[in-house]
Amino acid sequence: MEVSAKTYVPVLKWRQGEYQALMRLHAATKAQVMPLIEVTPPEWDFETHKFKKTIDSQLAPFASRLEKKWGTRPAFLDTSLLDPVARMIGGVHPLTYLLDGARSRAETLTPVTSLGRDLAHYNAVASALAMDGRGVAVRVSLDDIADPSFPATLASLVGSLGAAPPQTDLIIDLAAKNFEPLADLTALVSALLQSSPVYVQVRSLILVGTSFPASMGEVKIGSHTLPRQEWKLYKGVVGVLPAGFRPLAFGDYAIASADIPGGDMRLLKPSATIRYTVTDGWFITKGNNVRDNGFDQYRGQCGKVISSGHMAATGYSAGSDYIRDCHAKTKSTGNLTTWRWVGTNHHITRVVDDLASFHGP
Repeated sequence: MEVSAKTYVPVLKWRQGEYQALMRLHAATKAQVMPLIEVTPPEWDFETHKFKKTIDSQLAPFASRLEKKWGTRPAFLDTSLLDPVARMIGGVHPLTYLLDGARSRAETLTPVTSLGRDLAHYNAVASALAMDGRGVAVRVSLDDIADPSFPATLASLVGSLGAAPPQTDLIIDLAAKNFEPLADLTALVSALLQSSPVYVQVRSLILVGTSFPASMGEVKIGSHTLPRQEWKLYKGVVGVLPAGFRPLAFGDYAIASADIPGGDMRLLKPSATIRYTVTDGWFITKGNNVRDNGFDQYRGQCGKVISSGHMAATGYSAGSDYIRDCHAKTKSTGNLTTWRWVGTNHHITRVVDDLASFHGP
């Protein structure tokens, strides 16, 4: 899949809510999406004081699950969240294990690397590149590209992997950057993208970031609209780049922050929250905690989305339809995973449409 300006690259933790969201996308939407899949490590059990799974049992379902949820459509695969010293039984590197499994099912994955990784990781990437010939994605930060030596560093890295810039997808990930003042950040990013020929030489150039709250504890009970600053930044950067500059693709973290939520789930009290993506923002309705007040309050939260003036038409996305059906009591109130796929599915659909409208025919 060629990454174009209309291609959307959502960064998604490979968890049930996220892969269910991908599976339930309309076919036309799927055709414009190339997810960056972040494989998550085994969770820690605070009661037994050990990991709930081994690395082998954590990764074993990946290839079959990817086949069921995403098929052979292209995706980026990032293992940076895993312990760098973790190995499968027999000493196999986790990235090699995942790519071998995907290859056996004709799945189309491009490995993601970054600066400062260990030699074993780079060897796994180089081996996959030689076997699959799909090139490599390099995920870097704003600080990385602000270093004057970055173009040479990038060329050296991809060369050591057996690739060159034309076989490289460059993902500039601002993560949870402070986006204010937005005008200054727009000027900085656009200037950096014009500072070296390498940004034109790479196969694709993708700008990623998120302004979603790190915790829903930051959001008060009620209804609020929060700005999607990363989307505003992207539009601003595209707007000031010179005519004829190479296509710049967009990515974000959907309806999540960049970090993996931590803490002892026995002590946490998550709220009944719907995250609904709208023009330049997220419409968020937050109720009381579900442990003490139950999930039935989601029906009322759905009603708030429906009456907000932001509700999409019937059939727009599986996520929107679920909100409508839950309010009508023809669907259950589900669980926290349900509302993660609902919000993520609608978000992806909305961003694909946003990109199509922004860039035009």
